[in-house]
Amino acid sequence: MMKRIGIYLLCLLCYNSITAQTGYSNFAQQTNRINALVKANPQWVKVKSLAKTNGGKDIWQITIGSGNTETKPAIAVIGGVEGNAPLSTELAIGFAEQLMQGIATDSIKNLLNKTTFYIFPNMSPDAMEQYFASLRYERMGNATATDDDRDGSSDEDGYDDLDGNGKITWMRVESPIGTHRVHPNDPRVLIKADVSKGEKGNYLVFAEGKDNDKDGSFNEDGEGGVWFNKNLTFKHPSFSQGAGEFPASEKETRALLDELFDRFNVYAVISFSSNNNLSTPYAFNPQAATAPILAGWLMPDTKVNSMVSDLYNKTVGLKDAPASSATGGDLLSWGYYHYGRFSFSTPGWWVPKTKPDTAKNEKAFTVEDPSANYLRWASQQNSSNVYTEWKTIQHPDFPNQKVEVGGVDPFALHTPPYSLVADLVKKHSSFLIKLAATQPEIDIVNIKTEKLANGLTRVTLDVINKSALPSHSKLGERSYWVKRINVKVNSSNAQSIISGKKIQLLNTLEGYTSKQLSWLIKGSGKITIEAGSPTTGTKTIEVTL
Repeated sequence: MMKRIGIYLLCLLCYNSITAQTGYSNFAQQTNRINALVKANPQWVKVKSLAKTNGGKDIWQITIGSGNTETKPAIAVIGGVEGNAPLSTELAIGFAEQLMQGIATDSIKNLLNKTTFYIFPNMSPDAMEQYFASLRYERMGNATATDDDRDGSSDEDGYDDLDGNGKITWMRVESPIGTHRVHPNDPRVLIKADVSKGEKGNYLVFAEGKDNDKDGSFNEDGEGGVWFNKNLTFKHPSFSQGAGEFPASEKETRALLDELFDRFNVYAVISFSSNNNLSTPYAFNPQAATAPILAGWLMPDTKVNSMVSDLYNKTVGLKDAPASSATGGDLLSWGYYHYGRFSFSTPGWWVPKTKPDTAKNEKAFTVEDPSANYLRWASQQNSSNVYTEWKTIQHPDFPNQKVEVGGVDPFALHTPPYSLVADLVKKHSSFLIKLAATQPEIDIVNIKTEKLANGLTRVTLDVINKSALPSHSKLGERSYWVKRINVKVNSSNAQSIISGKKIQLLNTLEGYTSKQLSWLIKGSGKITIEAGSPTTGTKTIEVTL
C-alpha cells in the first residue's frame, strides 16, 4: 500500500491544482471550486450545506469516498477554523482537488475504497471575507452581532482607517509612560519594554482606530462577533471576547458538531489552525491526565501523537514552529477531549527563522521578535506590500500628542505569499494520504478448530490490528460516541455456545497488536464470526465445526 501511495505522491510533484489562480479564493470562488469537483467526479465526491451562517454563507461539507462512505474508516479535515487564516481553506480544498487529480491511479482508487474523507473547507466564512474586503483587517468573528464591551450596544466601536489606505495596521502614540520601544535592529518594529531590565517605553500601541463610543477603549466592540475556535465545548472561555454567549452558540458550530457526532466512523480529526500538536507533539502530563476534569492526553495517545508528528515533520518539512497552546473553546481540544478521537492541528505555514544576509550587511538580531524576523524574511523573498511606513496623523483622542499609523500589514505574519501555496497544498496532501495509509484495520487470523468429545469444538483465533494506528484513542474507551471493536459469533439454533461470549466488546487494539479469543461450541455445521468497529472496518470469517 505505501509503495503505491509513494508512486502517487511522485505524480503530485508534476501537478499544481491551483496554477490557474493568482491569489487566495474568496467565498464565491471557494464555492465554485467545490461545485466543479462534484461535477467532474460525481462517483467520488458529494457536497452538502450543513447550515448557513448569520452572514448568509453556507458551511460546506465535502465527502470523498466510494460506495457506502459511512461504513469505512474516516478522517475529518477542517479548514477555516480561524477567520484570519485563508491558507487553511486553501489546504482543505486543495487536498480534495489533489485527490481527484490522482483518481485515475490505482493507489488513490484503493485508498478511497477503504477510507472516507469528510472535508469542511471553511468554518469561518463570514470572518474570512474580510481578507478580500475594501477594508482589510484580521477579523475572527462571524456575523453575529455581539456586545463585547457589555455596554448595551453592539458593534459600535470598530476599527477606523485613519490613513485611508484600505487596511487596518497599528497606531503608536508618543508617551512618557509608553509600553513599547523601537526595536534596536529594525526601527520599523516596536517591541515591549522590559521594565524588569530597566527598559523605558516611548510609545503606547493600539490597533488603528478611534474611541468611537468614548469609553476609554479602542476598537473593543467592532463588527465581527463569535469566533469559531473559541465557541466549542471543552474549557469554553465564557465571557471572553469572541467566545459566544454559551458553548456551541453558533449555527456553524452546532452544525459541525451534530454532523461529526453522527459520523461514528471518524477516527481522526485534522484541522488547520494556530493550535499545533503536529510540529511538536503533546508530552504526557501525569497530573493533567489524572485530574478530575481531564486536562491532558492519556499516555498511549501521546505516543500516537508523537508518531503522527514524526510523519508530519518528515513529510512537510517545516521547521522552527512557534510555540502554541490551546486556550479553551478550540477545535483541537474538542476533537480529543469531547469527541474522543485523535485530534491534530497545524497552521500549515509560519515564517521561518531567517538568518542575516551578509551580502546586504545584515547582522543577527540582538532581540528576537516575530515582526522583525518577518520583515527580514520578506525582504529576502522580495515580497512587497507587507508593511506600511509610519505616517503622522492628527488623532481626535490624542490632540496634543504625536500619533503615527503604520507597521506590519494585516495577515502578513501568518499568511504566506500565494506563490508558496501550491507547494504547501502538495505537502499537506501527501501527509494526509500517508496518514490514511496507517489507519486501523481489523483482521482475523490464526483460526484453529479442535474437535472434542460430546460434539464439542473449540474455536480459537486472533483478532489483530494490522496497521500502525490504534483502533481508537485510549480516551475513546470512555465515550459512547466512540464504538469499540465488536466481536460476534453468528450461530444457528442447532448450535450453542458453551464457553465464551456470543457478543463481546474489545478495548483499544494498539497498532500491530492482537487479542486471542476462544469459544467452546456444541453442534456441527458452519458458523460465522465477525469483528470490527466503525473506525476499523469489519472482517467476517466462516468456520466449520
